[in-house]
Amino acid sequence: MDKNSEESKQRILNTAARIFAEKGYDGARIDEIAREAEVNKALIYYYYKSKGAILSELFRTFFKESTALLLNFVERGGFAEDAEENKRLFEAEYSHYLESNKDLLKILVVESLKGDVGEVPLFRLVDIGGNEQNERMDAIEENIRISDKEQQQIYVTEFFTGVMPFVCSVVFKEKWCKHFKITEQEFKQYFSVAMEETHEQYHKNKKSEF
Repeated sequence: MDKNSEESKQRILNTAARIFAEKGYDGARIDEIAREAEVNKALIYYYYKSKGAILSELFRTFFKESTALLLNFVERGGFAEDAEENKRLFEAEYSHYLESNKDLLKILVVESLKGDVGEVPLFRLVDIGGNEQNERMDAIEENIRISDKEQQQIYVTEFFTGVMPFVCSVVFKEKWCKHFKITEQEFKQYFSVAMEETHEQYHKNKKSEF
């Protein structure tokens, strides 16, 4: 794919993410995406067979990249080695990535809440087996042997005390600051303390058990 084609494709994806977030996936139209992206509608159908295919591509890329960040954290030792520095680096990377994909996060939340959804997209932020990082995951799993029960506990803890607070902080930050009349910097400080006292404390407790 040449540079112009790649730029057009990325512009379609970026525009679709914004419109999906603003109007909802069901309310968005291909005509509007084409107009806002300044491309011919036929070009969209050349790349993607349907609106659903656009959403699938957005999700696929997002989960692949977010999984890479998580694996980077684990491969650097997680909370076990150089915990404070690794935590600081991960939070900076992960927060920046989520912030840069805020529109897509809104879509993920809405699509995950639909009653007729077959797969809950948000769950793939912890159940990362299908997110195209197989070789790296296999290498990690070889060194970590845990039971199914332990794995389920990890899923629940990481999703509800780790992933979702980050997601909610990005999706609701602006509205929260406006409602409670605080600055974004103040919010970040309060959020950091909240994470230290919940999710990070859990990992400290787990570390002390060994």
